[in-house]
Amino acid sequence: MMGHNYAKPATVDGRLARLLARIPDEWGVEIERPGGGGWSVSLHPPGGEVTWGMPQPTLQAALEEIWRLVGPPGK
Repeated sequence: MMGHNYAKPATVDGRLARLLARIPDEWGVEIERPGGGGWSVSLHPPGGEVTWGMPQPTLQAALEEIWRLVGPPGK
């Protein structure tokens, strides 16, 4: 018998909210969408340096990419 996963897939809004919730309140966040498309996100942990991620085609992809580079706290 095959098992079933009844979890509801995350909507775009739900995924974005989950990604933003990972970032601690005391961290600075900048989001840019330069002309021509793409999204860039930077994170600035307290006492640390600002780190910019590479431009990505979606905001969600940009948040995931910068979190891989900088987060989580205590890394």
